[in-house]
This record gives sequence, C-alpha cells and structure tokens, in this order.
Amino acid sequence: QPWPDREAIPMARYLETWKRHHGLSSVSLITARGCPYTCTWCSHSVFGHTHRRRTPQDVAEEVAWIKATYNPDQLWYADDVFTIAPRWFLEYAGELRQRGLRLPFECISRADRLTRPVIDALAEMGCYRLWIGSESGSQRILDAMKRKADVADVQAKSKMLQAQGIEVGMFIMLGYEGEEIEDLVATVDHLQKSNPDIFLTTVAYPIKGTQYYEAVSEKVISHL
Repeated sequence: QPWPDREAIPMARYLETWKRHHGLSSVSLITARGCPYTCTWCSHSVFGHTHRRRTPQDVAEEVAWIKATYNPDQLWYADDVFTIAPRWFLEYAGELRQRGLRLPFECISRADRLTRPVIDALAEMGCYRLWIGSESGSQRILDAMKRKADVADVQAKSKMLQAQGIEVGMFIMLGYEGEEIEDLVATVDHLQKSNPDIFLTTVAYPIKGTQYYEAVSEKVISHL
C-alpha cells in the first residue's frame, strides 16, 4: 500500500502542535490493518477481522524517510496490536537495527502477544511506553467481553516491560453489562498489583453492529 501523503498537510504545524500539547513532536504510522480478535464491544466486529501486514522492509524504509524528512521526537505505531505476529515483529526489529534506526515510540499490544524476545526487541528499538488493553481486573468480565486475556498474565507482562525500562499504560473499561461491585474491586486490586505508569478509563458503550450492542440494545432503547 502507498505511504500516507503527509505532504498534503502542513507537517511543520502538525509537529509543533503535537509538541505544544504533549511535550514531544510525533508522527504516526501503521504496519498492519485489522484485528483478528473478537472482543464483543469492538468496532472490528462491524468492519471485519481480516489482518493485513506490510513487509518489514517497507515499514523500515518509511521510518527512515520520516526520520530524514521530519526528525520527530517520537513515533506512534497506530496498529491495533503492534506485536501480534512475533516472527514478523522480530524481523522488523532486525531491519531497523541494520539501518541504525532507533526512534522513541509508543504502541498498543496485548499481554499474550508479549514474549521475552519481543519485550527485549521493543526496548532495543526505542519503545518507551506500551499500552495494554487490560479493560478489567475481573476474569469473569474479561471472559464476558471475549477478550481472550488473563488477568495474571497482564500483571506479569507489565512487570517484565517495566523491568526493561518500558512504561506501561493501561486502558480500563468500566460499566460493562453485568459488572458488579466485586468486579470493580477486582479491577482496583489488579491496578495495584500491575502498577501501571499510567491508566485511562472509559465507560462501556454499545456500538451498533457489535455483539455487545446486540446484547444490550433493548435496554439502551428502553432508556431513551
């Protein structure tokens, strides 16, 4: 696929705005499109679950061009799950290494897609913060969401990341259908054990066409 036409916008202004609001200038890119997971609330339930990856060489060439053209303070890999394919990811890390490219960056991934070699490569590549869609500390709620995630695994991988000097960011979703006080208590306990460097909360909301919407649509309509 062609690279984004970044020259179509005033990039100097874009970078300056990022730096003014976030302290660092940043350029976004993606290495893949789509997510094969089936979380009940996610918009991918509407748009499909196909996953298409670019070649490691093409992405590395784009990073080299971004650095030479804009030299941003950081990159933001906007993939849904940046390390979803460990073999591809390690090959990509090798491409950056061969080119002598190391730019600080943030990304999003899943705990079950983080192995020791992947975490080591993230640190070598310049990852300073990785966001995990933890969503809940209640295994019951995670299973209801069809997250295919394990609370203990999230906690363990958070510690592994931090041991490599990578900050951990977490997304937490509150108010999912069926959530009880004990589930909220479990989430607080989970955050205390994981000790993320930063976490953001959102409220569960049904996107039309998702499994979650179908499950709660009658309740949503009845309260309009």
